[in-house]
Amino acid sequence: MTLLRWTLPLVAAALAGQEAAPFVPEAANPWVPAWELTLRGDRLSAPGAPEEAFRRLDGQLRLRWAWESGLLRLEAGTRSAVGSDGNRLNAARWDQQPSNGTQADVARGIASWVSERAFGSLSLGLQGSGLLAPQALWDPDLRFLGVGGRVGLRGAGGMLEEAGLRVAAGRVRDVLGGRVDLAAGQLVFRIDTGPWSWTAHAGRWDLAWDPGDERLRRLPGHDPAARQRLVVDAAGVSGTWHAILPVEAGWSGIRNRETGETSEEAQVALGSRERAYWPQLTLTWQRLSSTGTLYPVNGDEWWYYRRVRGPRADLSLPLPRRWIASLVVLRQRTDGADESVTRTMLVVQKRF
Repeated sequence: MTLLRWTLPLVAAALAGQEAAPFVPEAANPWVPAWELTLRGDRLSAPGAPEEAFRRLDGQLRLRWAWESGLLRLEAGTRSAVGSDGNRLNAARWDQQPSNGTQADVARGIASWVSERAFGSLSLGLQGSGLLAPQALWDPDLRFLGVGGRVGLRGAGGMLEEAGLRVAAGRVRDVLGGRVDLAAGQLVFRIDTGPWSWTAHAGRWDLAWDPGDERLRRLPGHDPAARQRLVVDAAGVSGTWHAILPVEAGWSGIRNRETGETSEEAQVALGSRERAYWPQLTLTWQRLSSTGTLYPVNGDEWWYYRRVRGPRADLSLPLPRRWIASLVVLRQRTDGADESVTRTMLVVQKRF
């Protein structure tokens, strides 16, 4: 699969995009960047494999610039990071981003249109996926060079927020350096009734890569010299009760089309991440099978990325001016083993 092979058909077929909401973004000052700062302390305890245990500190700064003219928006941004463990340990610690250095974070052009009952956009360049996906399926920090799109309908009264199609296809930038190509399409339905809001999605993800070490190794039973391919169907549903103390619950499932193996992630959250000084407690349970997820590109905020299961707790405290502090504790157990790992993270972040 080459970039040209799937980029041209998707450009021709999709009037879609990457923004989180189906509306034209507000105009931004092109000379003043938006910024996001993340500071993290990380500790892993692995009694069954003490050589994997570690402690580290890291910081990350993202800068973002935007220029707008009519329905066209251009975005550029950088990611700079500094960490105590060095880039040489990225592969061994399942990292999806370099621990040290500066790189392009986004560089894309977006053409958008919106009417009373419909919307659409087309995005070309270096970007995130823009699709709804749990960390069991896709790491939100990963970027790909290609095309993304959205097209859909919305209700004039505001209850129907989105009923449409999202697509993404391109070459994934990976710290392991292999040729990793993504093509995905997803149907999304979102409604907001006031007290309640609901989201449902279903789609297909196609990932291909050249085999190598670590996450890019060959699939079980496949030719080690051939290009590897994972195709999964993914679906999910979530609902939020917008009470004084909001409650949100969601589930997502993934199924490998060739092997029939499945993975899933379930989550319940109490509280809000948007109200200053209102804490939020989130409980997540994740189960990853051997091939029932796109393990070369799934999230690195857990620890192991396949053949494991376990719970995670996040306690977050939003602060003024979009700052938030979070304490994360997770435990994962490898299938067929008695030992488990415990990971603890303290994260302080100023969001865009």
